[in-house]
Amino acid sequence: MIIPVTIFLGSFLLFLVQPLVGRTILPFFGGSAAVWGVCLAVYQTLLVGGYLYAHALARGGVKPHLKIHAGLLFVTSLWLFLFAAFRHVVLASCGNTAFPWLEALGCVVALIGIPYVLLSAGSTLVQATANAILPQRDRSVYRLYALSNAGSFLALLIYPFLLEPYFSLTVQWWAFAVAVLVYAVLVCRLATLHPATGELVSLTLVEDETQHLGEGTTTRFHPLWFWLPGLFSFLLNAVVTHLFIDVTPLPLVWVSMLALFLLGYMVGFSKVGGFLPRVWNLLALFAILAAFSARREWGTGSFLPNAVAAGAVLFFGGASLIRWLYETRPAPVFLSRFYLCTAIGGAVGGLLATFASPLLFTKVWEYPLVLVAIAACCGHRLFFAGERALPVPRPLPALLFGAAAVACSIWMSHRSTAIELYSKRNFYGSIRVTKTLEQIDRAPMFVSYMWDGQTTHGIQIRHDAHRADPLAYYMPFSAGIALLSHEKYRNDKPMKVGVVGLGAGIMAVYGRKNDLYRFYELNPQVIDVAKNIEYFSFLHDAECLIDLVPGDARRMLTREQLDGSPLYDVLYIDAYSGDAIPYHLATKEAFQLYLNRLEPDGILAVHVSNWHINLLPLCKSVAKELGLYPYGIVTAADASSRLISSAIWVFLSRQPRSYIAPEPKRVFPVHWDRVPVVAVPTDEKGSLMPFLSLRGKSSALRH
Repeated sequence: MIIPVTIFLGSFLLFLVQPLVGRTILPFFGGSAAVWGVCLAVYQTLLVGGYLYAHALARGGVKPHLKIHAGLLFVTSLWLFLFAAFRHVVLASCGNTAFPWLEALGCVVALIGIPYVLLSAGSTLVQATANAILPQRDRSVYRLYALSNAGSFLALLIYPFLLEPYFSLTVQWWAFAVAVLVYAVLVCRLATLHPATGELVSLTLVEDETQHLGEGTTTRFHPLWFWLPGLFSFLLNAVVTHLFIDVTPLPLVWVSMLALFLLGYMVGFSKVGGFLPRVWNLLALFAILAAFSARREWGTGSFLPNAVAAGAVLFFGGASLIRWLYETRPAPVFLSRFYLCTAIGGAVGGLLATFASPLLFTKVWEYPLVLVAIAACCGHRLFFAGERALPVPRPLPALLFGAAAVACSIWMSHRSTAIELYSKRNFYGSIRVTKTLEQIDRAPMFVSYMWDGQTTHGIQIRHDAHRADPLAYYMPFSAGIALLSHEKYRNDKPMKVGVVGLGAGIMAVYGRKNDLYRFYELNPQVIDVAKNIEYFSFLHDAECLIDLVPGDARRMLTREQLDGSPLYDVLYIDAYSGDAIPYHLATKEAFQLYLNRLEPDGILAVHVSNWHINLLPLCKSVAKELGLYPYGIVTAADASSRLISSAIWVFLSRQPRSYIAPEPKRVFPVHWDRVPVVAVPTDEKGSLMPFLSLRGKSSALRH
């Protein structure tokens, strides 16, 4: 009984720690979705270390290798207890450098590197122990493999639905440390059992038990051992990057994709994957076609088809690739080398997708490129299913299907007549500036747009007569209401205005001669674009004093509070649009900080226009808990122009107040009686998942 329990617990902890680490360090890097990609790449690399460690350790006897492993686990559990107790102190200095990719990588490795290596090696070592200490009739490596997968899946399901919403991070880390200690005790207990065969010899002899899956080949090495898992790993990382460009990095989405990745391996190595292999490849090709089609969907309703199509490619495409990998497995004596090569291939694929792609591509081109590569592989397998060689000797099917995939990608891509002026990508997003020629006042004028993924972050008409027009979500009857309604603005007194989220700097057009406008911006590329008058001139033309504060807004606001900086008359929170919502900017502690930075008569203006996430319940619940008075408005887009976007703004104040809208017929109030009250997420506990809506607008917005 102790052997299956140990196998199950080890796999459970191995997959539980993955979303736990990502959720823990996410706020220290501005809530950037790139954190999840870094975590994936690190986990895939550490897995290689786990295989090497297990392979080296399992060459000794049963008792020596288990005692060493148990001792290291005890030391690891001590580190985890210390981290659980001093987590905030340990992580306080994270996210302060100009190299967030490397810092996030180092943070994950330092935090969980050794525990992850030990846990990833545990399954192999315990299965080796089972082979040595159990009688022949009781040995079943396949059953233990199924138990291992069950533990992995249970961890992936439990975290987003049970742990994250209902247990604080502190409790999660203490529980994880206790669980690792229990696991260490179980491994230590295994070392005291008496082996049935005297001594465990080599790991390769343990792997000989997998002969019931087939004899394999006598090949000592095959390039597909690197290529196929590397391609599958690259696909997983590219899918995560693609989905998180415009969507808040919910652990649920990340865990779902990881579960499909794991399921692809399970099916590929099972009899199910070997049943009608051409059908699996055909399903993968249809999924790729659906993924190309979903890529051209923008805005509301675009996330679900993209997520479903990407998940289908992960499952069907992954199962097809891994089945091909399984068919190239070597003779049992070389299985340890086979597993090590697949782990190395997966690690290289993950590292290339996470670290090389942003350096090579200004957009997420790795996603369509990996779809083309998988289409070529599956197309080849349609004609040569069961063949264990690379498609190079007979490249025609692969070339044909690859070319067809490229054609589909181009044909189904989002078409635009805009001229691209700027396109760069970094840890925080993918920034573009485009220019179009549009009819305005019956005359052709150039219009500049700033994009982060699919989300518009600024629009400016590049003509002197309209250069200072506030457009998009920032019209006087939307964002401007907070300023126009403030007594200081109406009485022509100087104002101090804070704006979280610079964008193109449109809010600067409201600034007057003696006003101070301070913009907080996490992405340095956004600052570069907003300051460049060839793209936008809002900051350059502003009459007010402009102060640009680079870095995470919450960290900067906290620093100002400690320094006793002057308070704001109006504080804009414009970091929630496009569904890419930084969790740490939407918690109860964050709203309390915003309130602390406001004058007693100040107004907190929150922009909550999103495609799939309804933040009105959050605003209502925050107002109730902090004793604020909410006023929400909805504005409709201009049907005759792309320059005026529909928007949802919520204005919060300490006292009841009246608001002035310049064009009242274009402004519709939010019906707060239709908005439910929810538990406000905190830094320690909570999730944005309750606010996720795939069905369109809330009834509170319907008129």
